[in-house]
Amino acid sequence: MEWEGEDHMNTRVSSSLMAPRADTPRADEVARSRPMALHREVLLATDGSPSARAATRVVGAIAARWPVTARAVTVVPPPSLTYDPVGIGGIGATVGARLEEEIAREVRGQLASASLGASIWHHEMKVGSATHEIVRAAEAHASDLIVLGLRPHAFLDRMFRDETALSVMRHASVPVLAATASLTAVPRRIAVAIDFSRASIAAARRALEVLDDSGSLMLVYVEPPSEPTQEETEGYGAIYAQGLIAAFARLRHELAARTSVRIETVVLQGSVVPELLSFAERADVDVIAAGSQRHSIARRAFVGSVTTALARAATRSLFVIPPGRK
Repeated sequence: MEWEGEDHMNTRVSSSLMAPRADTPRADEVARSRPMALHREVLLATDGSPSARAATRVVGAIAARWPVTARAVTVVPPPSLTYDPVGIGGIGATVGARLEEEIAREVRGQLASASLGASIWHHEMKVGSATHEIVRAAEAHASDLIVLGLRPHAFLDRMFRDETALSVMRHASVPVLAATASLTAVPRRIAVAIDFSRASIAAARRALEVLDDSGSLMLVYVEPPSEPTQEETEGYGAIYAQGLIAAFARLRHELAARTSVRIETVVLQGSVVPELLSFAERADVDVIAAGSQRHSIARRAFVGSVTTALARAATRSLFVIPPGRK
């Protein structure tokens, strides 16, 4: 099977990988249920903006589908960070209060329109750093999932550190679902960036928990551009390909035992981020899932460059698993 398009030569979906192995149970041969009760606690981080509207609808869809407790948190900047045109402190506080009231009104309107039960979700207003308060709220409520909006970030956003979704991904200890405007329901097609590390395998496992019961999970591996095949390297290429097939088969077998959703395996070739985004567009993927890893001490608080680039592109919703999750 090949995905059609002008760059389809870079995409290979191996039928030998997609077909169930003899020792792999078929979906209709094994009684399966969801891996676990989805999420006891789901935290929606919203500021009432258009980019938060999709996240609100997604949480509403999740709450309508599975037994969860949904909460919402809104963070507004402290008065000292609000606009004070003449440098009088009292004006800053007044503007801050008005801003908080306006944002609260927008959030209540979004909650009311998201789902029948969203208007009664517990809603907290916080003042401070958005990332800090969102992460702290998730910890305080033992949240299993944080959902927030995702929008493209220009250079000025990065200069002024206005990358809340990415910052939350870097600091949260629970999975984060960052929703673009196109995602308004429970995801039906999730592509997992797989490199067979523990982090990427954890991402595949956890992606099942937010995937629609009739959806598709695509395990996507991007191999680096290959050099022209030479006679002396053909043997290595064959061994590499067989090892990849075996690794996919083991992971597919494990995941198939947890769920009845369709599981596909895909091999791409090229640079990771452009290939993932191109594939997501061609395959009509709802969400790209990725696992983050801790690297050196200097980088321990940061998600990887791939996740960062995917978040900044914001062409597809992103589901990120923090380090250490299984």
